[in-house]
Amino acid sequence: MAKLIVYLGEQERDALHQLAQRELRIPRAQAALIIRRELTRLGMLPERVSTKTTGKSEGNSTEVRS
Repeated sequence: MAKLIVYLGEQERDALHQLAQRELRIPRAQAALIIRRELTRLGMLPERVSTKTTGKSEGNSTEVRS
């Protein structure tokens, strides 16, 4: 997987950490999920198979190094 460094302000970093904690993810995985969802919403990535049909939790296996 490619390494991508994203610089965040303190507010964005804190919000990312809070959301990751709420959704039981590490912040890197949460950031990757947010990016993937937005790229999918914009039509730049294909839709993933629904988590209801696969039984897998979306985003928990995503690894982004920072």
